[in-house]
Amino acid sequence: MKYLFLLFLLLTGGLACAQSPAVSHCFKVNALIKMDEDHYWADWTNGCPYTIDSVYVTVKFSDKSRQNIGDGVWSLHFIGPGASRVTRLTTPKSVPDFQFVNVNKVTPDLLEALR
Repeated sequence: MKYLFLLFLLLTGGLACAQSPAVSHCFKVNALIKMDEDHYWADWTNGCPYTIDSVYVTVKFSDKSRQNIGDGVWSLHFIGPGASRVTRLTTPKSVPDFQFVNVNKVTPDLLEALR
């Protein structure tokens, strides 16, 4: 009987995990494109089957030789399932002329994003 109960717990726990994938696995940044000296476009999609309360995306800016010249963080809040947008973002003042911007990390935790 104990084994059946443990098996039941494992199966229902696995189903619960399968129904709620982590934000970092289902929220996707499809493209980051430089617009001008101070702005870039972010094409993103919420592939999660639930509304995301908050998501933080850390990015790295680099020059034409791909050397890191700065970091940034942008956030989105209350993103419905299946939402997809293109958003115009501003680079931090501390970042000189950048050529490339790349995703470093996607997380629902602000403190993790700021580390």
